Amino acid sequence: MVEMRDLNTCLVADDLVNFLSKHYGVSARVHSVFPHAVNFQAVEELITLTNHGDITPMGLITEGDFNFSALVKLGDEFLLKTDAMVAADGRFRLHITEAQIWQTAVYSGDVPLTVEEIDSKRIAVLEWLEKQEKIGLLPLLNQLTRRQAVSNRTDDNVYSRFIGADLEAFVNQIEASDWRAGLKTTDKLVGFGVGSTPSCDDFLAAYLAVFTVAEGLHPGRFPWVTEFNQAVAKTAQNQSTLISAVMLRHAANSKISRSHQSLIRACLFEKYENPLVFANQVLQYGATSGADFLLGLVCALDWYRRAAADILKEEEEVQAYL
Repeated sequence: MVEMRDLNTCLVADDLVNFLSKHYGVSARVHSVFPHAVNFQAVEELITLTNHGDITPMGLITEGDFNFSALVKLGDEFLLKTDAMVAADGRFRLHITEAQIWQTAVYSGDVPLTVEEIDSKRIAVLEWLEKQEKIGLLPLLNQLTRRQAVSNRTDDNVYSRFIGADLEAFVNQIEASDWRAGLKTTDKLVGFGVGSTPSCDDFLAAYLAVFTVAEGLHPGRFPWVTEFNQAVAKTAQNQSTLISAVMLRHAANSKISRSHQSLIRACLFEKYENPLVFANQVLQYGATSGADFLLGLVCALDWYRRAAADILKEEEEVQAYL
């Protein structure tokens, strides 16, 4: 007889709670296993269980420090319930009922910082990034942000050299408000890189999340955001990994991992800690994923602070006219 092991969830994403309420009895299979995390594929979603570090949309954190590789293997089947995930072979049950619910949306009605304050936060993150090891796409930092190199370092890699021109074109197109050209350029970016979340996907995830915040803060001023975000997410379904496609779909809908969410909020809204606290957490994410996201974020923040400044100027001109 197999002994049942009970695990208790301490934190669960709000979108997963909603998903479980609508998919009682659905089967989920183990998609990938890591020492401190497991991905389950159910319907068209990925459920991520971890006992160490961050929580993602459609995710849970369980108590205890142990190796998941000793508990599950690829293809193992689980049954979903509203209050638990149960291994079909009876090896363990993951209880969800008592878990605290984490709100996944980046924008939740917080008071925004001024344009000047946002730019100050952006520059602080940018200057901090300049001092970090040039991994992933970070060799392109000065090129994409039009800054003078702070040293003579020429650290780069085959990926950043190959994709640099396309990334620069994308940044310039978005800054020029030519979102259709920018969307066309994303066809060259989505899926580019190695790993479960290719570098350019992490870069784009930052943009998609910032776009959704801009849309929330300025209703009607960025009517293209929904079309743009959903188009990128759709492209990722066909030319990127499953994990990355799910990440971009979540980002397109203003949902992103907790540390990334906290970083974006700290850069854009009042009453949050110094963004460098969260930037350091994000940098530890994956082999280069955190670095690639951070590069995308400083570029996206530059776009947003310029766009927000233009909107403010227009509003002031209207008031003066009235």
